[in-house]
Amino acid sequence: MVSPKQRSAADKAIPHQLTRSHKSPVKIPNKILIGVLLALLSCLILSFQNIIIYVIFNQSWLFGIQNVQVGGLVAPGFGNSLLILWLKMLVVVPLMAFVARLLYPSVWRDIRRCALSGDLPLFGQVVASSFFLFLSQVLIYLSLGLIQPGVAITIFFIYPIVTVILTGLLFGNRTHLPLDLFSPHLVRQHLVRALVIVGVVGGALLISLPSILAKEPDSALGVIAAAGAGLSFAVYIILTQVSARKLNPIPYSFINFTLILVFSSLSLSFPLDQSWRFFAEPTQRMAVYLSCLGLGVITLVSYLVQNFAIRLIGGRPAGIIGSTAPVLTTVLAVGIIQQGLGLQEIIGLFLVTLGVVTLSMEKLRHQSWKRSQ
Repeated sequence: MVSPKQRSAADKAIPHQLTRSHKSPVKIPNKILIGVLLALLSCLILSFQNIIIYVIFNQSWLFGIQNVQVGGLVAPGFGNSLLILWLKMLVVVPLMAFVARLLYPSVWRDIRRCALSGDLPLFGQVVASSFFLFLSQVLIYLSLGLIQPGVAITIFFIYPIVTVILTGLLFGNRTHLPLDLFSPHLVRQHLVRALVIVGVVGGALLISLPSILAKEPDSALGVIAAAGAGLSFAVYIILTQVSARKLNPIPYSFINFTLILVFSSLSLSFPLDQSWRFFAEPTQRMAVYLSCLGLGVITLVSYLVQNFAIRLIGGRPAGIIGSTAPVLTTVLAVGIIQQGLGLQEIIGLFLVTLGVVTLSMEKLRHQSWKRSQ
């Protein structure tokens, strides 16, 4: 017969998981669930913004209703892309000045300290990163005016691959000893990245070929502009990773937005070629102003939602969710303006999205591995 003491000792020897088998499964913490939902909402808002930009440049049937035609406020082009960006930033910068103070009370102190530091390399990196973000925005606006939103955003999402390649070329594997490079984990990481690069490049080619082969110069220009936007955004990310270590992300973002407003203002003041100039019909100007006001508010709301999501779940998981932007943009384009993709383009969209999500998950796994070393 087993004594109470023996029974107690036996109970303690039973694995903890078995003693709790009668309880309900572990629930996802509310904090993580809310963070995931906010990250999805931010991505959805940005995808909706892409649709608005497309509609500003192109007349579209809203929800397929024949009597409800919207858009086509200005002609697609470099000058009008600058105009839309400039008008949007006129809204974003003042609002950001107010919101930044709420999110980060020390924002003005940090900006003043940065300005008085005399750190010329930091100044150069911040200005350069702002310029490449500005260039990326202008090019993606140009692309959205010339080709379908789903195609433009999918091509733009080559930027994570470009970032990996440029980072490897510029910085290499300085954190690893030569023998570490042949460890099973790093070998697996390099293999996954190689497969992802092949998949994303192949997907980008599949989705862009119909536009390139359409024998329309504007379509080919739209593809080139989207690829240029992705390349510029990759350079912006690398410069931000280098310089943001010395400055909090919120004042850094405010400086970026302010400099984008400066760059777009200067660009519009240049004597551009006639084909590059901006022009809006007098009858459409109020609609353009209201559309850009909406774009500015949407941009700031998306920034706020993403900021809260990153605080709850971290930057890497939020980035993984953000990788679904091409799919969300395509779904919204189909539902709102009836702009669908062909089978070849859908395969390309799938390959690019799968590749970017896989790359983001691999980065997250590698980060966890480094912490465990």
